[in-house]
Amino acid sequence: MSTSTFLRLFVSLVVISSLLLSSCSGPQYAPPPPPASASAYTKRSAESLQDRPGLGTQAGHEYVSEIQPSRLIRKSSVPDAVDSFHYNDAAGAETMAGILGGSKTKHDGLFAVAGDRLKVGLVSYGDPYPHLEAAGRRIVIGQAGDDYRVRLENRSKKRIEVIVTIDGLNSLTSTKAGYSQRGYILEPKQTYDVLGFRNGGSKVRTFRFGRVADSVAAAKGGAGNVGVIGLAVFEEDEAKAKAALQHEQFVRENASAFPGSR
Repeated sequence: MSTSTFLRLFVSLVVISSLLLSSCSGPQYAPPPPPASASAYTKRSAESLQDRPGLGTQAGHEYVSEIQPSRLIRKSSVPDAVDSFHYNDAAGAETMAGILGGSKTKHDGLFAVAGDRLKVGLVSYGDPYPHLEAAGRRIVIGQAGDDYRVRLENRSKKRIEVIVTIDGLNSLTSTKAGYSQRGYILEPKQTYDVLGFRNGGSKVRTFRFGRVADSVAAAKGGAGNVGVIGLAVFEEDEAKAKAALQHEQFVRENASAFPGSR
């Protein structure tokens, strides 16, 4: 047998062996498809968003509502209490309560949160929406098309600051919520209604129950946070507040009525 003939036979045996090993090594898998383009992914996400049932919070009509600036010295950069509750239409609220399990009860009126520091609720024309309670969670039952407000009732004897978030957005700034931001300051026993989304100024857009796809959160890329309202409560550092007040009085004591005559 010539050398060239031997080499050809050797190569053929190697190829046949490789094919046999491949067929015996287990199931074969097709290579994964190429990744979808960004535009295709965005289109699918948008279509999915359009199909989401239940309520989100849209921005309703705009009007001017002045708020008075105030000052509160926090005891800590960490909230003294953090709490949240959910909202949805009747079908969504019932479904969520069923998933949570246990007994389910329906209530009217406000409810206590944040270690009983606050009573809260969603109201329309002064009347609170009903809510379900299940497994320690509260789910407010809203109505599509309604404008609503978040009612805060300070039950404590202290001044507190409350960051109110709607679908993960700070209601004062309409930006992604965080503890370092500012909130609404409530005097002891004060009740206050948060009217809508602000942009840091005097203009406010009412909170309005609507489709998830039309929510403010969805427009800002935060549709995954739709359906939850958050509350971060900061108590005032009374000692520092008193010291600051005394310092101010010392400054005023030395104020001059005619500084140009000195």
